[in-house]
Amino acid sequence: MKKTLIALAAVAATGAAFAQSTVTLFGGADLNYRSVTTGANKFQGMAQDGIYSSRLGFMGTEDLGGGLSANFHFEAGHTPDTGATAIAFGRKSTIGLAGGFGEVRLGRDYTPLFTIAGIADPFGTNGVGSSYNLANSVTVAPEANAAAIAAETALAGGNYAGTAASGVYADANAVRANNSIAYYTPSFSGFSAGLMYSLGAENTTTTNRSAGKMTSLKLAYANGPVSAAFGTQSTKGTTDTAKWATNFLAGSYDLGMAKLSAGYKTDKITDTAGVSSDTIKSTILGVAAPFGATTVKASYVARKVGSTKIGNQFAMGAVYDLSKRTSVYATYAVLKNEAGFGNSVGSAAATDFTGVKSKGFEAGVKHSF
Repeated sequence: MKKTLIALAAVAATGAAFAQSTVTLFGGADLNYRSVTTGANKFQGMAQDGIYSSRLGFMGTEDLGGGLSANFHFEAGHTPDTGATAIAFGRKSTIGLAGGFGEVRLGRDYTPLFTIAGIADPFGTNGVGSSYNLANSVTVAPEANAAAIAAETALAGGNYAGTAASGVYADANAVRANNSIAYYTPSFSGFSAGLMYSLGAENTTTTNRSAGKMTSLKLAYANGPVSAAFGTQSTKGTTDTAKWATNFLAGSYDLGMAKLSAGYKTDKITDTAGVSSDTIKSTILGVAAPFGATTVKASYVARKVGSTKIGNQFAMGAVYDLSKRTSVYATYAVLKNEAGFGNSVGSAAATDFTGVKSKGFEAGVKHSF
């Protein structure tokens, strides 16, 4: 149970009471033993965030009267395997106003599009089974071999010289956005919407004032056994012509005996020369079946750019709830890269890009408060 501190304001001389405020301390930890093999590279040891991102945070609200409230949410990540932590609220740092009109939120926050991933994938965005191992960034070997060059050429829409030297392509705002302004509607018969605009990087130069600016929109429906959402997002790159554009459609249906889910995500890169890539397509299929306190999960993810296959991933796992706050889990995943690509299920990065497999197993415990 979350520890909630409730502070009641003093009564004014007139006898009127000030509004009530609440402040909540929350967090949790997720630790596991993980073994990952990607080609010739291996990792074995302690890891974290298998089914839950370890965190520590504070959030609160103040009733301003008339149905209006102020709120804040400051959330920091930490690494329980080593105990190291820096109290910097990099996971989330927002302040907002909420009422009958919905909520306006300012600061660093999750993008509306990112929250769709949890509908499509029973593993969410954590651990060796996450669809985001494959369906988020694209990792290719920069000039390592002919297949890698061909892959980068496809990503750059035929303009190889305009691609990233690192060989890693990703939206800088794929998960969170800084300097953002967001509005979330109330739910109307299950329908809701969220819109976010990020002002981009601070202290931008006069030659590239649009760097990092982003627009993200989510339209959602949740009622009974049905959940569905569509999102679209566009982030400006290092020049006025460069950008990363994403569309994401996802849905799930709870049959009682099992929840079925699916998602279809498209990404398109426009490089610094203004040349657009072929569409990068990701397909996600998932199932989660409860058996008492145990939930068994499985997912399949496939990705390609144009007609070129990037790879596919299969994952299966189980979570056993010891209580509402404590769970034990185990997950196994296999990611098969096509030639030229080097995506990994985590912890052991590829150093060759000849179509190697990345295999991972983790077993751990998660506790939240």
